[in-house]
Amino acid sequence: MLGAIVTENKGRASLYPKLRQRLKELLGRADFQQKLADENFDKYLRSMAELDNFRKRVAKEYLEKEAEANRNLIAKLLPVLDNFDRALEAARNHADKSESMESFYQGIKLIDQQIHDLLEQEGLKGFNSKGEEFDPNRHDAMLAIETDEHEPDTVLDEIEKGFAYRGKVLRHARVTVSKRRTPLKVKEPENRAVPEEDGEGSETEANGD
Repeated sequence: MLGAIVTENKGRASLYPKLRQRLKELLGRADFQQKLADENFDKYLRSMAELDNFRKRVAKEYLEKEAEANRNLIAKLLPVLDNFDRALEAARNHADKSESMESFYQGIKLIDQQIHDLLEQEGLKGFNSKGEEFDPNRHDAMLAIETDEHEPDTVLDEIEKGFAYRGKVLRHARVTVSKRRTPLKVKEPENRAVPEEDGEGSETEANGD
């Protein structure tokens, strides 16, 4: 019986190196699988970040294209607004002549206000230029007037109103600006040369006398 126990112990002892080797292999595979899992997870995170950036880029490009399309459309509407404002001004000048003209003026005024309110909600805003310093980024000078009542390069009047769309100038205002008066040049009198007297001739005349 003792021999059987010894034999059994020897058999178990011979299994230990194999078990250690097997355990080492399993641990190595586990490390490899963990490393592979970490790499795949890192790739997943990077892919998700790239997808998120792609979505943001597409959304930004869409908004920019939409804003550009709206900008172009509103720019084409500005001459229509100008004509509408002129019609409103003409109706206002004749509103007091009859009750029907007054009603017509009030109707045109209401429509004009609704149009401007709608465009302002979309980002269109007119800017006043009269009295401001001339700015080539906002103004187009159509006429320069000499005056001493204003500093040079002051906007005296608006010929056509300027507009900005979402903070950027959409149309320059056409304006008249002041400039310094050109000083008049006073013509100086010409200096006439005085003829010199001939000394010898005078002396001869004196002797002759």
